[in-house]
Amino acid sequence: MAVDLFWYIILYLFPQYSNLITLIQYLLQQQVNLPLDLFKILIFPGILFVSVVSLFAEWYDRKIYARLQNRVGPFHTGYHGILQPLADIIKLLAKEDIVHKGAEARSLAATPIFALTLSLVMLMFIPVYRSAGIISFEGDLIVLLFLSTIYVLAIILTGWFSIDRFSEVGTARAGMQLIAYEIPLVLSTLTPAIIVAYYYSVPVQVNNLLNTVLGIAPITTPTIFSVLTIANITQAQQTIGIPFILVAPISFAVLIISQMAELEKVPFDIPEAHTEIVAGWQTEISGRKLALFRLANDLEYLWAAGLAAALFLGGPWGPGSEIGLTTIERIMGAFPLGYIIGTIWFLIKVFAIIFLIANLRTLFARFRIDQVVRGSWKYLIPLAFLNILILQLVFYFDLFKWQATYNLLIWITLLI
Repeated sequence: MAVDLFWYIILYLFPQYSNLITLIQYLLQQQVNLPLDLFKILIFPGILFVSVVSLFAEWYDRKIYARLQNRVGPFHTGYHGILQPLADIIKLLAKEDIVHKGAEARSLAATPIFALTLSLVMLMFIPVYRSAGIISFEGDLIVLLFLSTIYVLAIILTGWFSIDRFSEVGTARAGMQLIAYEIPLVLSTLTPAIIVAYYYSVPVQVNNLLNTVLGIAPITTPTIFSVLTIANITQAQQTIGIPFILVAPISFAVLIISQMAELEKVPFDIPEAHTEIVAGWQTEISGRKLALFRLANDLEYLWAAGLAAALFLGGPWGPGSEIGLTTIERIMGAFPLGYIIGTIWFLIKVFAIIFLIANLRTLFARFRIDQVVRGSWKYLIPLAFLNILILQLVFYFDLFKWQATYNLLIWITLLI
């Protein structure tokens, strides 16, 4: 009663802030740990952490790419040039922001902010130190794929608002390329969900049989949204004991190639081919806008590597990632060392994927736009479907022996 009276007085004294006061009251009633949530969003594993790691990832990618081309790469700014990506962004922020006379100035100013915000939100779904990200709910994988498609639209709109012939050509190429590679990217990311759905359906079948014979309570069948959850996919790899890259290597390869096309990395950099159309859809982007797009691209690069690591390499899962996190250890008040070890495993896997992409960039020269689009429709999409078909045959013939294992448990239970 006293608490309700307090809020009534506050609302009476400050009616102009009624919406804010109502929000604060709701959060307090929900017992939300605001300091901890803000720390996760702003510091770790949120904005500050992913920004620092993304800048380091750009430096690492440039150093590997340069070494494979017998060059030095960034060298002078910081230790072996480690601060060069940060220096590039600071320099661009200080540059003059020039806007084309016929361009949509306000819309053009909004697109880099939108792209940066979207890339940060996408990274909130990636599990860094535990099986779930900052944002985690059933079916979050579908939402994440939707956000990645919206990011493509931000790139297309940027070139469209520039009103420049080079930007228009680059935008047309970017649209054709990015939309074409969205399909194999979605198919390859859904493959781990198919594996998880089969793995969790086997004990349900066994339990239903035991329910018929012994009257054991049935298990709830996993829903489509539960298997389309990044946390469940990451946790399933830990439960099974093998990363999904060993189960579906073709889907992993399709995902990496599709992500290179989404990131416009060589040999898929035809939308911003410097020798043909200056910088493509970025031709009229300069100053602060270019700095924000550079940072957004680095964050998207980290997101792509993090998504591949989570879906096919287990994310933060690895030896020692459960230390201090078991039920008994939590009751005893043990230090959650597994979170630190899990973060280290996540970073190792992410930089291994970046190393792989840097090598692929070195091996191939730039493709033409018709070759890029044809490669998606003619090769990647059939490969993605073929891998799904192979997995269905593997599950049907129980080559992983998951069904046989549970059948053995049935006989043991019946004998007992």
